[in-house]
Amino acid sequence: MFKYNGLSKTICLGLVVLAVWCSSGQAQGDFNVSLEGGVVADPGQIVALGVIVVSSDSVAGLDVLLGFDPDLLSFSSFELLRRFQYVDRDDSQAGKLRLILRRHDPDSTGISALNPGTDTLGLVWLGATSRDLLMDVEVAVLFYDDTATPYDDNRLVRTDSSFVTPPELQWVDGSVFIRHALYGDVNGDGYAATVADIVSLANYLAGSQSLTSRQRANADVNRDGFQATIADLTELIRVVAEE
Repeated sequence: MFKYNGLSKTICLGLVVLAVWCSSGQAQGDFNVSLEGGVVADPGQIVALGVIVVSSDSVAGLDVLLGFDPDLLSFSSFELLRRFQYVDRDDSQAGKLRLILRRHDPDSTGISALNPGTDTLGLVWLGATSRDLLMDVEVAVLFYDDTATPYDDNRLVRTDSSFVTPPELQWVDGSVFIRHALYGDVNGDGYAATVADIVSLANYLAGSQSLTSRQRANADVNRDGFQATIADLTELIRVVAEE
């Protein structure tokens, strides 16, 4: 699906994850689950989207099925931050991630439920593609409901094992904004393909200099998806010599 917004063209592709609950303009209700939106990534960078739960009652679990365009984003890892102790994860299918979070391991006892309030349960780490997308691209991050499953894929679990589902439960989607690289600007000064860029890339390859995620993306001078390589240095030297 292509969406045009003002002067900028935004591609909203795929499906994905959870979002951030806000008091202005966002979904509100007794229960909300959200994922951070508008997270900015450079090509090839791995970024985190926080999973946030707002509840008016004690909860003991969360089930989610997340979807995303596998050509633009890839799942890296899930990190529990607090409060929940058990995670069952299925990322066997490209572009989909199922998470089952529980307050405690199903085989253990003695851990109390999550009290009402707002909690950040964890981080979903996603990697942005390193290939040249030709422009800035915003990838929609959405909760996904699989029609092949006989139950709601996205739900909260109460302490009595009953489920909280829409409309009582609100879901707020997120997004990852992938910035187009300025190819050749290895030193990050805003000017592409200069002698200073050659020096920065050569120093990085020699191990005497580090590069930020932005600089690494810019260093894919030949745009083959492999960042800051000898082949990129060779191409950068050729470009500078011809100018």
